[in-house]
Amino acid sequence: MMPVARFQMPDGRVARFEVPAGTTPEQAQAMMGDFFKGQPEAAQAPSPQEPPMLDSIVHAAGNLLAGAARGAGSIGSTILAPADMINDALAGKGLSLESNRQRRADIDRGLQIMGADPDSGLYKTGKIATEIAGTMPVGGLMAKPLAAAPRLAEAVASGGMAAKGSPLAQALLRAGGGAASGAATAAMVNPEEAASGAAYGAAFPMIARGAGALTSKIGSALRGGPVSPEIAALYQKSKQYGIDVPADRLANSRPLNALAATLNYVPFSGRAATEDAMTKQLARAISKTMGQDSPNLTQAWRTAKTELGSKFDDYLQNNPMPVDSDFIGKWRDILSRAKSALSHDDFRILQNQVMVLGGKAKGGVVDGQAAYNIKKDLGQIGKRLSNEATYANDLKRAMVDAWDRAGDDSFRELRKQYGNMKTLKGLVQNGAEGEVSAARVGNLRDVRDPELQELADISHDFLKGREGQHGAAQRFFLGLLGAGGGAGLGMLPAVAGGAAAGRVANKALNSEAVKNLMLDGVSPQLIKMLRGGEQIGKTAIPVLTAQ
Repeated sequence: MMPVARFQMPDGRVARFEVPAGTTPEQAQAMMGDFFKGQPEAAQAPSPQEPPMLDSIVHAAGNLLAGAARGAGSIGSTILAPADMINDALAGKGLSLESNRQRRADIDRGLQIMGADPDSGLYKTGKIATEIAGTMPVGGLMAKPLAAAPRLAEAVASGGMAAKGSPLAQALLRAGGGAASGAATAAMVNPEEAASGAAYGAAFPMIARGAGALTSKIGSALRGGPVSPEIAALYQKSKQYGIDVPADRLANSRPLNALAATLNYVPFSGRAATEDAMTKQLARAISKTMGQDSPNLTQAWRTAKTELGSKFDDYLQNNPMPVDSDFIGKWRDILSRAKSALSHDDFRILQNQVMVLGGKAKGGVVDGQAAYNIKKDLGQIGKRLSNEATYANDLKRAMVDAWDRAGDDSFRELRKQYGNMKTLKGLVQNGAEGEVSAARVGNLRDVRDPELQELADISHDFLKGREGQHGAAQRFFLGLLGAGGGAGLGMLPAVAGGAAAGRVANKALNSEAVKNLMLDGVSPQLIKMLRGGEQIGKTAIPVLTAQ
């Protein structure tokens, strides 16, 4: 058995190795040293441990706070700059900012000794954010002595963003106000960068105004013309009904019409889902006018027909119909028109119903069941293809109006829902899925309920496509998908790219920002955001130039 030598490794552990007989301790030590020279560094020394996460968070927060202190120090150093220049002059250095530069460097050095890292992103972020916040009031303070020149004061206070007068006067005030505010802002951070701050401050108002005008022009180009107040109001109604209308349906814009039609053939664009969702939302809203809540309009109508018909008939049969002055006046008017238009025999059919009703009236009312029977007879006459049918329906409607005047709100709602169910009878199609045609909804006639009329208008103006499907787009994408062999595989990236672009385009058309751009040119939210950005920008740009 070979002798064993012990050797202490760099990480503190003790290793045991067999060595040839007769090996001295010094030789064994040298052999082990040669062995470890060929090993990776990780085997020679323990790897340093990563600092705990909490320590990293604390260190990051410390850098952010140190940066904020440094930003405050920038402004404080500027305030002390005149004293530093006097000291430099007394020291024979002339008008110099050398001492002021040293003051700023000393702040950095002191924070670094305390553990901060001036090169870290969080340190710089804290510094710049504090400098921006600290210099925001500069324009307002500068404007106070200029109260005698209100236009100039307003331009300086706003950093050139607000100006009044002729176009030339506005341009001069914007440039001058921006330059003055920019110079003062940059100087508050670093006096040596006042000139750069003035240059950027003068340019920023023009750039910001130009961006706003460009956004407005883009909106006008997309709209293809202003959106009428009626369409804008109808769009707000559609939102109340829960119908999500994409931007391209708000205005008759040829570019957007073409884009929307093409998206139907772009794989995975989501356009088909958008249109399908609109159709279902419309159907659900229509079903609610009949007391239902379903995207399947066919099934909703069938359910409403059963439920409403039963409730409506039960109410009429169990509640007396008042024979009031309004009812008597309407019947007299209808009978007068019928007598002058119908033959004696045809008029006699209606007159008989009037006589029956008159015989049933007692104490100013007619028993509910008796009145219901007369209404039912008039309804049968109204279904005939005869001369007296129209007048019979008018008499029947006058009877229901009398019940309506005597009834409560629940009956009025029931009558409205029942009337909508009757109006929608010709709209419902056979089939289990209950698909609804936007064109048929948009062409509804003789709609008495304002809500149902609004839904018909929404369908007509927003759900019907404004442009036919593009056969060229269809052939293009089907050609890519159907290409054979290696060429077909080569086209897959193009198909994927088109699908991604289509999805982005469809999301844009469904975004509130683009919809507001279509309606208002520039949405109030966007205007507010731009103005907020302008107010920050007029301070941030000079501050950044002073870094």
